[in-house]
Amino acid sequence: MALMRMVAALPGKTVSALTVDHGLRPGSLAEAEQVSRWCAALAIPHHILPWLDEKPTHGIQAKARTARYDLMTAWCQAHQVPVLLTAHTLNDQAETVMMRKLRTSSDASLAGIWPETVWNGIRVIRPLLNVSRCALRAALKRDGQGWLDDPSNENDRFERVRIRRALRSADMASLGGEAAAALARSRADAAAAQQWLSVHACVHGTGHITVPRGLLTGTRDEVALRIMSRLVHACGGKTPERAEVMRILAALNEKGPFRRSLGGALIAARTGEVLLGREPGRIAAVAVGVPPGG
Repeated sequence: MALMRMVAALPGKTVSALTVDHGLRPGSLAEAEQVSRWCAALAIPHHILPWLDEKPTHGIQAKARTARYDLMTAWCQAHQVPVLLTAHTLNDQAETVMMRKLRTSSDASLAGIWPETVWNGIRVIRPLLNVSRCALRAALKRDGQGWLDDPSNENDRFERVRIRRALRSADMASLGGEAAAALARSRADAAAAQQWLSVHACVHGTGHITVPRGLLTGTRDEVALRIMSRLVHACGGKTPERAEVMRILAALNEKGPFRRSLGGALIAARTGEVLLGREPGRIAAVAVGVPPGG
C-alpha cells in the first residue's frame, strides 16, 4: 500500500495495482477485494489475479512466489506494461541474506533480493529495499491508510518467519549492508566474465564454442563459474546449477580429457581447449530457420 501511494503520486505516471490471490487460505479473496476498495478510493485501477493451479504440498512459499511472478508478468505482457514494482523492504532483504548465509558463500546469493531483475521479459524493480517495514507503516498511519498483514507471516513452519523473529533492527541494517557489498562484487564478477568471453571464446560456424582450457582454469573461481554457466546456457539452452558447474571446473583442473553433458550441452575437454556444443540428441533433425538460398 505504501509503494502504491508513493508511485501514484509521481507526475506523469500511469499506475495499476495487482493482487495475486493464491487461494491458500480462507479469507484471501476478501482481503484482495479490500485492496480493490482502497485502490478505488485513490482512483487506481486494481486487478485480482487468482492462482488456479493445483496447490503444492511441499515448498509452498517458493512455488507460490514463482506463480505470483508468473501471473503478474503475464498481466504486464498482455497489457504492454514494461515495468513491475514490488515493495520488498529492508526487513525482507535482511531475512533473505540471513537465510542464504546458512547455505552458501556465493556473492550472487548473498546479495539477497536484487534491486532490479527481469522476469519473463518484464523489468522488476524493488525501490524500497533500503526502507524498513516500520518506516512504511508509520507513513501509512500518517496518511490514514489501512493495510493488511498476511497471517502466514506468523506461521513458524516457515523458515523466513523463524528468522524474522530472531532479527533485531541492528541486524537488519548490517545485513542490508552485506547485501549491497555482495551485489557490487557479483556485478564485478559478471562484468569480468563477459570481458573474458568477448576475448577468449571462439564461436564456430558449426555452432560449437571453444575456449582455452588453461586460461579458464587459471581464472578466479567465481568468474570461471560464471563463464562456464554462460557457455552451457548458450550451447544447451539451460542454466545449470552452481554445484554442477563446480564439478565441471574441478574436472578441468584434473588436466585429463573428458566428455560430460550438462544443461543440454556437451562439454569435451581436450589438452589445450574446451569444446562446447549442443548434445547430439537435442539437435533437430531438420534445419530450422534456414534463409532462402541457404
